[in-house]
Amino acid sequence: MTRAPPGPLTLPQEHVMMSSVLMIVQEVANMKKSAFTLLISLMVILSISAQTQAPAAKPDERLKNLDLVAKTDAVPDAFKAGFESILARDSLAMLAFIASDLMEGRETGTRGFQAAAEYAASLFGLAKLKPVGDPAPRPMGNMMQMLSGSQAPPKAPEATYLQEFPLVETTESSTALSLEVRQGGSVRSHTFRPAIDYLGFGTTGDTLTGPVVFVGYGIGEKAAGFDEFKGIDIKGKIVLMISGTPDFLPKETKAKYPMPSMAPPPPGSGGPAAARVDRIDDLRRRGAAAVLQIRGFGSEADRWRSLMPRKSVYDESPIIHKTYRRVSLPGELEKTPWTRSSVVTLTPGAADRILEAAGMTLEDAKKKIETTRKPASLELPGTSVTLSSTVKTQAIRGINVVGVIEGSDPELKKEAVVIGAHLDHEGRWEDYIYNGSDDNGSGSVGVLNLARAFAANPQKPKRTLVFCLWCGEEKGLLGSEYFVANPPRLLQAKTVAYLNFDMISRPYDEKSIAFAGRMMDFPAGPDLLKMIKPANFVPVSFPAGAPYGEIIRAANRYVGLDVYVREAKRTDVGFGDSDHTSFHEAKIPWVWPFTAVTENLHQTSDSVDKASGELMEKVSRLMFVIAWMIGDK
Repeated sequence: MTRAPPGPLTLPQEHVMMSSVLMIVQEVANMKKSAFTLLISLMVILSISAQTQAPAAKPDERLKNLDLVAKTDAVPDAFKAGFESILARDSLAMLAFIASDLMEGRETGTRGFQAAAEYAASLFGLAKLKPVGDPAPRPMGNMMQMLSGSQAPPKAPEATYLQEFPLVETTESSTALSLEVRQGGSVRSHTFRPAIDYLGFGTTGDTLTGPVVFVGYGIGEKAAGFDEFKGIDIKGKIVLMISGTPDFLPKETKAKYPMPSMAPPPPGSGGPAAARVDRIDDLRRRGAAAVLQIRGFGSEADRWRSLMPRKSVYDESPIIHKTYRRVSLPGELEKTPWTRSSVVTLTPGAADRILEAAGMTLEDAKKKIETTRKPASLELPGTSVTLSSTVKTQAIRGINVVGVIEGSDPELKKEAVVIGAHLDHEGRWEDYIYNGSDDNGSGSVGVLNLARAFAANPQKPKRTLVFCLWCGEEKGLLGSEYFVANPPRLLQAKTVAYLNFDMISRPYDEKSIAFAGRMMDFPAGPDLLKMIKPANFVPVSFPAGAPYGEIIRAANRYVGLDVYVREAKRTDVGFGDSDHTSFHEAKIPWVWPFTAVTENLHQTSDSVDKASGELMEKVSRLMFVIAWMIGDK
């Protein structure tokens, strides 16, 4: 290593500051300097001190994931025609129809959704995509003539662009919870009141009766010397559990057993996610038939007040009385905590009624656990609980729209890149229509843009491209889940990648960037805002370990968005999943651009007039190039 020549001799700043202090002390003592000189000297010292104590903050390393393009490159001839065919005006024209009142909010299983699906299928047909959906039904008249021998057998029906499958619609649901206590020769029964004594979700139509076991907080932590399942058999029984954690447990143990919740604990809430214990899942694995979880609702007055009808309404939102409606795949329970197993939430008063057979109250049990620091689990003598639910259901049609452009390579065309978006939204309630322009009319237009662009491009990628519009995303990713498990019979290619369009029409501003940064864990402060134009900014996510980061950057050279290339550690973006989750669970890598979330999300105000055609054009062009690069590699 070559040593640099010595520079001029300098003293450390600390030495300079100390010397200045001594000089001022001397000056004050001798009273030789004016007050003005003293003030100037003090200012110099404070300035030096500030420089010494406050080093410049290091830039956030995550900003290296930002891809900025000073000048876009010329689009290669191989895909120039398709790229340039994607235009803002066409995007807005298609969106205006998809998100019009005629589509009635496109709720799955409704006339409005079917109309939107037929519209998309017609555009696939005009682009001459290959249909791989279900065959068109045969006219009954021709079938009868054929059977009678008066007409030759008709030709086999041609495939359509519609993949149809059954869904279960539940329109009514109710629950009942009752207690029976046998003591000596007597039997005492009690019926609990829904929404007052308990909260439950009737989804299965089942009735379950079983003995009750109290397991305290449901914590089986042998390492901390606190195992509430030791010596207790809960298999096939109804478990009564307190939702919190004892105060005396170590902080690490409390972090490991978060409150049972509908959502996973937020990042940074304590302990790695893999180390956390989901108590409902843990009880189910131990064989519990059902779970009665006890939660406090504050004071009695607060609890009763929360159950009372509202005295007024919020005038800035429509007043809509929605009826209950749930849609699911046959034989499949929704992937939510209350349907993973039978789970009912009890008030403390209802819990006291159940614990009464053991001669104790909830406060007695909690006090015993806290004072002894030992479990107080026991099977409640002579006590059984009956849980029942009643549902009203019918079968309805699910519809995915599917079209194909075959790959140009004889071997690689056996692999497929699927490009999809959910077409459904929230539907119509009374006189209000949830048009769903951004969510997800805009994403549906993105798929239509790419289908038309690849059809118009003379050269085709080596791999097969499959264009899909899903139903049932808002009901639980139903359409994409069905497609992954049941690919169309005529689709002779294996899916190797999925590109997801969901909300691509709303530009970011400083407020929505700050929100997205918290949700997606990227730096959204002043340093980012100095580097980007918010309206030109788009985070593009892909799963950790997938080789898509460089492809996204390479594709952006032709588009010029301010892209945050986000390698995602989880499939959601902080406030919900999209259809890429269905492919992620099948270990198929994915790409998902995501524009701004606004106050119009899932509101009647999500209308076409708020959409940016320019942003839809740019995001569609970016995904077109990404699809080309993955499909032609």
